[in-house]
Amino acid sequence: MESTRLRLPRETQPTLPVSVLVAEEAAALELRTLAGGQGMDRRITTPRIQKPGLSLAGLYESLHRGRAQILGRSEVTYLMSQTPERRHEVIEALCGHDIPCFILTKGLDPPPELLQAAERHGIPLLQTPRQSSATISDLVRFLEARLAPHLSLHGVLVDVYGVGVLLLGESGVGKSECALDLIVRGHRLVSDDVVIVRRRQGLLNGSSPDLTRYHMELRGLGIINIKDLFGVAAVRYTKDIELVIRLEAWKSSRSYDRLGIDTRTLRMMGVDVPYIVLPVALGRNLSVLIEVAARNSLLKRKGYAPAHELTDRLRRQMEEEPGHESAPISDLPEGKPS
Repeated sequence: MESTRLRLPRETQPTLPVSVLVAEEAAALELRTLAGGQGMDRRITTPRIQKPGLSLAGLYESLHRGRAQILGRSEVTYLMSQTPERRHEVIEALCGHDIPCFILTKGLDPPPELLQAAERHGIPLLQTPRQSSATISDLVRFLEARLAPHLSLHGVLVDVYGVGVLLLGESGVGKSECALDLIVRGHRLVSDDVVIVRRRQGLLNGSSPDLTRYHMELRGLGIINIKDLFGVAAVRYTKDIELVIRLEAWKSSRSYDRLGIDTRTLRMMGVDVPYIVLPVALGRNLSVLIEVAARNSLLKRKGYAPAHELTDRLRRQMEEEPGHESAPISDLPEGKPS
């Protein structure tokens, strides 16, 4: 297996404003703001959350910066068991650390000192009617999806027969036009021009920037909206990247793979993805070739490799006919792609 390395942008570690937790995309968390609304731009830096149990007893060094703080029944009951003076002292100490937000679960009413401190320090105090365990599980899953390391690539991501195909290549080589032809043929667009790639659990997931989602730029036509033109079935929000195809202008001096025996991979963010270089020449139907590449990728996942089968058949034939000499397939003369 041959691994290819391209010069890719440096991956970045994102952060999220607390305002995302009360946005439409997080509606399943059922969070609403009780106080501290002016601090919605505070940043969450990690998908891990914290229940500040020991910190309520005065061990403030156990607090972690950038984590959402979950307050369930046990935390609220403990605070309410303290004197007002002690509650004020503990809550002021908590607010003195870099905490992005507090989240009250089970619809619990906050201690008045917490409500006042959150408003005074500009720390969002959110509330959900859901149980603590369900809130923690869904919140971690939500944050992991959005705080995963990512990079931005110049390319096009399409869903072809359920295979996430990332098209790379120089500007003007025809990536968008090829993607449009695939959409007309019934496949789905994920992103055009810029693809946001995130690594999650050993997989690469691609999506579109919010600003350009569902849009495509075509030279001579301008900006078009694929969802409006072809319907919701022609687009999807995100897709795992399972095949990378680089489109490049045909070069007579370059030797292109004609057998496909050796699997090439492209390493991105520590993950190896199957990689194909597809030469672009006059008369080549690229959309059909990409469809075939996607189908072939599905076959390889099932353990079927036609190139290996052909070479095995050739080897067996040569072994059965020792006096027959035949030139290896790899020795056939190179030619322009048909």
